[in-house]
Amino acid sequence: LQVSLEADGPRKAKSFHITIRKIEEINIERLLNYLKGSAPLTGEIQTCVTILNTVLNYKPRNNFAVVKRGVFPETNDRPKYLYGGIELKTGFCQSMRPAIKLVLGYMIVNVDTCAAVFHPDGSLLDYVAKILGKRNVEELRRGISDSERRNLERNLKGLIIKVIHRGEKQTKFKIERLTSQAADFTTFTNKKEGVEMSVADYFAQTYNHSLEFKSLPCLVVKKNLFIPMEVCDILPGQKYEKTIGDKAKADMIKFTACKPQERFDKIENCIQNIFKHNEDENLRDFEIKIDPKMMTVDGRVLKSPTVMFNANSKQQNIFPVQNGRWNPKDLVLLRTKPLHNWSVLVLADRRSCPMEQVKRCMIGLKQKLTEFGMEVGNDPYINYENPQGNIESSLQISVQKAHNNKSFPPQLLIVIIPRKPSPLYGEVKMIADTKIGIVTQCILAEKLRNPNNKSLWANIGLKINAKLGGHNCNLIKEELSTIGKVPTMIVGADISHPGVGQKDQPSIAAVCASVEPNATTYYGRISVNKQIRNETIECLGEMISDLLKAFYEKNKVLPKRMIFYRDGVSEGQFRSVLNREVIALKNAFDKIYQKDPPNLTFIIAQKRHHTRFIPINRRDADKLGNCIPGTVVDQSIVHCNEFDFYLQSHSGLQGTTRPTHYYVLHDENKVGADEIQNLTYRLCYLYARCSSAISVVPPIAYAHLLAARARLYPTIEVPGEQNCEESESISSIPLVSKELAKVMYFV
Repeated sequence: LQVSLEADGPRKAKSFHITIRKIEEINIERLLNYLKGSAPLTGEIQTCVTILNTVLNYKPRNNFAVVKRGVFPETNDRPKYLYGGIELKTGFCQSMRPAIKLVLGYMIVNVDTCAAVFHPDGSLLDYVAKILGKRNVEELRRGISDSERRNLERNLKGLIIKVIHRGEKQTKFKIERLTSQAADFTTFTNKKEGVEMSVADYFAQTYNHSLEFKSLPCLVVKKNLFIPMEVCDILPGQKYEKTIGDKAKADMIKFTACKPQERFDKIENCIQNIFKHNEDENLRDFEIKIDPKMMTVDGRVLKSPTVMFNANSKQQNIFPVQNGRWNPKDLVLLRTKPLHNWSVLVLADRRSCPMEQVKRCMIGLKQKLTEFGMEVGNDPYINYENPQGNIESSLQISVQKAHNNKSFPPQLLIVIIPRKPSPLYGEVKMIADTKIGIVTQCILAEKLRNPNNKSLWANIGLKINAKLGGHNCNLIKEELSTIGKVPTMIVGADISHPGVGQKDQPSIAAVCASVEPNATTYYGRISVNKQIRNETIECLGEMISDLLKAFYEKNKVLPKRMIFYRDGVSEGQFRSVLNREVIALKNAFDKIYQKDPPNLTFIIAQKRHHTRFIPINRRDADKLGNCIPGTVVDQSIVHCNEFDFYLQSHSGLQGTTRPTHYYVLHDENKVGADEIQNLTYRLCYLYARCSSAISVVPPIAYAHLLAARARLYPTIEVPGEQNCEESESISSIPLVSKELAKVMYFV
């Protein structure tokens, strides 16, 4: 079969020879047997599901702009621009899933909204002004600095544009770079006339077009073709591939937050007017019929736990939580650590961060720590250092200044930084964690503008107490009976893969494990995977062995049960991750235990899915219209042969709340569904960083924080003979100091 593609702008005409071969026959009967509960999940069944999804999405993916699994139809809605001029578009995604328990032999279609970032179509000049933070294009007339030119080049490289100065002949080009000079200084040899001339003069002479923005650099396309920016338009539908900044992320969260009823209305409109399943000839050819109505499923609400604080609290110290959150005002933390030696390092100039302002803020923080029940020594010494200077030296000086009480070592550095994210934040954390061995708490300079911000000091106070080894709160004994009966270790694990622009960085695994019976204190361990983007934690055995030793050192007994929560695994990877990691855990048990190894329950937690719930009766919803915390769905949309459930454990602040999907893949503890659901829900109230339940169990949240922290450390090459049984050189990261390995320095 011969296929030819015509030339289109920068794309040349090409011909392809295509061969179609029969690979195998797919037996849908086996998928039906799986749905009926009479066959296990196999690779062939997953292939069946993939093919059905291809059929389902073929038509919409050919009709609309596509980003990953989402389709993005053109709408008449007003464009939504994020910081920097990039455009946010809302789309829809759909997938077919074998998840019916109520009606055997059927599948469900999961439809949801999604979002993606695009370069805006239209005037290139408008986009340039927004990228550079100008109020309007008129500010571009005076030209741009060299740093602005480099920033612009990074953003525009690879973009497809069309020229608009030649009437109907609007040729398309791909931007390769920018010229170093402005249009009136960028010259080339005009071969027709044999003279050298500037781009501005050429356009005036050839097209009778006097450039208005001749002080801007030109686009370089093809080999050495120069085009002024003002005669270019951006073609629509071009996805923004680069990492977006914090301000753009904040805009994105604000724009995509959508109340549940509004979200469900959009989805129903999409089913009727975009996907149009009943009009899809591909579905008809495969005899697939889809009911366009939303499913109704049964759920239940677990009882909210009772949290416990110190008996010295001014208000009641033991109380049931309402709506997933509580006010820490007038509460004394359950167990605090005294703070004898601390200091403040200000990595900002005195103009933007005056001494008096810092002093007032530290008084506010100290007052809150005292209210929380913490014994705090003298006011901290405040040390100003150059953020462009030697950061390690600056930190060492501040550590020395913190050593006020010679009977105790320095405990805490408060570091004021100008902005985050920045290389400065990463450098501070790396040096403090791996070289000096002291707990740090970074605060943005802009946060110090209001010294009376009590909620800020409360949030920072919770983190400081946890970092120093204290316990902020707990649940009453009866509500943690599942882990209180016998010594139990709760474990969370996650893998952080390199993101956009981090191609040379490795995948980093993090494991956090509880080391006390009440599951409030966790130790963390990190390792580097040899294979980038490998979803299996390659050094899991060594990490768990180390954590088991730490548990024994603290409790003088090894755990008899382990409940292991694993994040970051898609359904297609369940079996391989389960087989490899359970074997790694079992091997670690064999090395540490003489006999009677712990019973293992292995649970996967998924947050990246598109299942959402909305209560049928408004009185069963929270103020935003979401399900209330503790909502569990373990019927109808879960499989009859699998042990899985959806749990919405938290109360969202905006938009539609997303439940977490938990899969119990391996269970030697024979924990019943009610017991594991209640334990999982109650653990979500024991997160040290805030006064509310969170959306996923704390050990997973801590593992995520720990992996992100390790991402700040430099990668080094080390011999592999003692690392994960590898003999060749592998990537590694610096070890965290022994002092910090026994505290929650990463929260």
